[in-house]
Amino acid sequence: MTPDWSRLRGKGVPAALPDGTRWNLFDPESVFPVAVLLQSALDGNRAAMSDYCRRVGVSLAPHGKTTMSPELFALQVRDGAWAITAANVYQADVMRRSGVPRVLIANEVTAPADIRWLADQVDAGFPIVCYVDSLDGVRLLEDGLRRRHTSRTLDVLVELGVTGGRAGARSIEDAMVVGRAAAASPALHVIGASGFEGIISATTTRTAGQHVDDFLDDLATLAERIGAEGLVTPADELIVSAGGSVFFDRVAARLSAVRSTLPVRVVIRSGCYLSHDDGVIDELSPLGLHPRVPGDIFRAALEVWAPVLSRPEPSRLIIGAGKRDVSTDGLLPRITRWVERGTRRIRSLPAAWRAVRVDDQHAYFDVEPDTTVSVGDLVSLGISHPCTTFDKWKVIWVVDDEYEVVDVVTTEF
Repeated sequence: MTPDWSRLRGKGVPAALPDGTRWNLFDPESVFPVAVLLQSALDGNRAAMSDYCRRVGVSLAPHGKTTMSPELFALQVRDGAWAITAANVYQADVMRRSGVPRVLIANEVTAPADIRWLADQVDAGFPIVCYVDSLDGVRLLEDGLRRRHTSRTLDVLVELGVTGGRAGARSIEDAMVVGRAAAASPALHVIGASGFEGIISATTTRTAGQHVDDFLDDLATLAERIGAEGLVTPADELIVSAGGSVFFDRVAARLSAVRSTLPVRVVIRSGCYLSHDDGVIDELSPLGLHPRVPGDIFRAALEVWAPVLSRPEPSRLIIGAGKRDVSTDGLLPRITRWVERGTRRIRSLPAAWRAVRVDDQHAYFDVEPDTTVSVGDLVSLGISHPCTTFDKWKVIWVVDDEYEVVDVVTTEF
């Protein structure tokens, strides 16, 4: 697809390129810093996740907050996503307007205006799901839907949480109380149970994985009890969902053990698989640097290219990209590739070249004094935690392995 250059505005967009022009990232017209997605890595990651879901028999509702990109939502829907997951009503509305056929809000919705939006979607017949974890939350949804005189019911999942963690009922018994209240409400329709294991960490005596398994076993028990008690109508399937980008293999294994007289759909929600990264996600993903499951591994697709601005000391490079361009909440970015100024020759660089400091517009790298990287050269920054890099870019170019621009994706944060 040839991008419609005329509609594009923002950082990394050349000032003027005629419609239909095919160009290379290293052409003189390019402006930096610029974010790109490698088409081959993007396609490989899509295929790897689709293959994984087929093999283990789970559905995917990827967390759209990672990219907030209508074009990438469309790819995920085309790949068979059961839904796209949102964190709030704003994100859900972007997804609906982008043509996503079902949205799962993996969160409670309690603000009056947000509940009015839910009611409007329910009335319009748009498939929308959100969470409940308290009697107050059930009442707020019920009251808000009644005020809008909504004739249809809102699908809800009962959320289970962990002590000291985020939202979610703190025990199976508390969650069942919430589930019974939601099932008794004429405005709500219970379809299963959900939770998020990604905030669980290790303790002095047990690994994070062991704690995650315990939580998932509790979530499986909750789902079975919701089904056995008839809180989900017999004509429905029982939904049980968890799974960020780090433990989706454990989620698939533990939740696939749920037994019910109803059909059971296990839904994982990894958001980072599409772009992957060169940092914490790569280190921890089941299909990352240390794979825990069979299949093709994910490869970092998202890069930020920037020029070398200065080499004030032999062992220090200053790069023209910073916190406004790359994420810094995980590992700091690392230099992965290098192009000498005025050329298109792409070279790989040592993984050890990770930033030692990042300011608003600059990244600082300690390098070997004899390296020939010099001022005016271009370097690729591999990022850690894609969620907080995507939100810094309105326009991201899609490039082939020679860095010819072949497409574009936009974001709506």
